[in-house]
This record gives sequence, C-alpha cells and structure tokens, in this order.
Amino acid sequence: MTKPIRLIAIAVLTISCMGPTAVAQASGPAADTDDATLVTDTTARLNGEVDPNGDTTTAWFEYGTTTSYGSSSGSLPFSMRAPVFHVLRNLTPGTVYHFRLRAVNVRGSAAGTDHTFTTTGTAPVAPAPAVPAPAPALPGTPAPTVLTPATPEPVQGESVVVAPTRGTVLVKAPGGGFVPLTAGDSIPVGSVVDTRAGAITLTSSVGSTTQTGSFRGGMFEVRQTPSGDGMTDIVLRGGDFSGCKRARSAAAGKKAPTRRLWSTDSGGRFRTHGRNSVATVRGTAWVTTETCAGTRTTVTQGAVSVRDLHRRKTVLVRAGGSYLAR
Repeated sequence: MTKPIRLIAIAVLTISCMGPTAVAQASGPAADTDDATLVTDTTARLNGEVDPNGDTTTAWFEYGTTTSYGSSSGSLPFSMRAPVFHVLRNLTPGTVYHFRLRAVNVRGSAAGTDHTFTTTGTAPVAPAPAVPAPAPALPGTPAPTVLTPATPEPVQGESVVVAPTRGTVLVKAPGGGFVPLTAGDSIPVGSVVDTRAGAITLTSSVGSTTQTGSFRGGMFEVRQTPSGDGMTDIVLRGGDFSGCKRARSAAAGKKAPTRRLWSTDSGGRFRTHGRNSVATVRGTAWVTTETCAGTRTTVTQGAVSVRDLHRRKTVLVRAGGSYLAR
C-alpha cells in the first residue's frame, strides 16, 4: 500500500504547482515588426502585424534615420489580429532607415522590434561652402524642426488610398475584419470597403500618375493588376441572392434593390462589376443597382460602356439612360 499513497501525493503536488500558471491574465496589444519590402531609391513598404488582444487598438509605424524615429504613418484602428503595412515615398537614396510598429489600446501599448532597410542608389553629398559662413553677431534660437507624417500614396497592383468624405466607412483588409476608416490611408488591393452608411474618395495609381473616383451607398472589393493600363475594378459585394430563380416573373424587378453603388469619376480608368454586367466609365456619374431581375446601370452624366455577360454584347449608355442586364 505504500507505493499507491506516494503516487497520489505526487499527483496532488503537480496539480497544485500548475494551478497559478493556468490563470489567464488580460494583457494589452501586441505589435510585431516585419522586414520592409519593395525597397527602391525613394520608396519602401513597411510591414507588421497587430494583435488587439480583445480591445479595439490603434496601430501605426514610426520611422526615421535613427532609433529616435521622428516621423510616423497614419494610424488605423483594429479589432482583431491583422497585417499592417504602409508605403513610404520621397525617401533619400542610399540611406539607412529605422522603423517599428506601435499599438495602443485601453489596456496599454506595445512597440515592435526595431528593423532597418537601406534605400538603393547613392546618398547625395552636400557641397562644401566656398567661404565659411560667419558666426552670427548675436546668439539666436534655432528654428524648431517640424515633423510631418508622410502622405500615403497608391502603388499600382499593391494598394489604393481611400479617404472618408462623410458618414461611417468600414474597411476589411484580406485576412482581417472590418474596422472603421477614420482618416485617409492606403489599403491593400483585395480589400472590401463598406460605404453603405458613408462615402469615400478612392485614389489608385496608373503608372506615374494617379486617378480618383468617388463611391457611396454600397459595399465593394477593390482589384487592380500591377501591370497594364491601371484599370481599377470595383466589384459589388453583399446582398443575398439565394432566393432568386431564373423563372421568377418580371414583377421581381419591382422589389427593393438588394444592393446598389453610386459612383463618379473624372477621366480615370474605373469599371464596376455586377452579377450580370461590367460597366466601364468614360468620365461620368453612374449608379449600379442589382435585384433578382438583373444588373441595371443608370448614367446621370457622361457615358458608360456596359458589357452584358450573358448576352455577350456591349452597349453604350449615355446620360439619362440605363441598361438592364438580366
């Protein structure tokens, strides 16, 4: 009987020792800094990942030529673990930059480890003055250095810049969840933007230039290829079409629309994708409405080229007209 008694005593002692470590403790956010990518002589993409640990968290990048950083990117809120990135522009060639991801919520703050990257090219050399500058006659106070966060810029096939103009706008990056868009910032291609309660401007890159369109009242995914003419595809999302049947009568078109998106553009390369048609704009204002009856494109200004996916034909719709692709 001695051995069983000893075994029971050991088991009780082990459970007692493990008890304190099994208690979950609430903690603040986590911020992980990843290596920079797409580094050129004047640009770089900063990468990281944020984990809010259960509380809405604001995250941003700090960067500069020393570990004092001095500059920061625009911040975005996060409600779940998600990747974070920001594209820097107008950097100095041949220069070492430091950066890290920071995150803050009601439980505390976190800073990722310091990472560095070196821009390509040769650093500019300031010419030596021909004559030494004379010392000031009177001591003066040096002007303060003002650090301004870099303005986000789009990268063709990589990211677009969206800025809310009114109401509440939500954004979901690939692999993440919906978070409020409180200020203009770059988001990766493949993100879903919800403007059903707000409106945005969307700027995408076309080679060395940019194009801007306005969108409101709907949910859509942003797509763009890294090469080619820079066409930006706006693919409608949301809505439940599971109840639609091919044999449904024409009266189905009288029902409230399942989804709708208002769009305006000024000479850019945008096209909207519905279930039954694709509309390519020519500097215009148009509305895409989808019901069980089909996809209707209504033009209020300019002209839109509508490709009917089922009938395999293209129709030019001018201001005041509309086309229904059944």
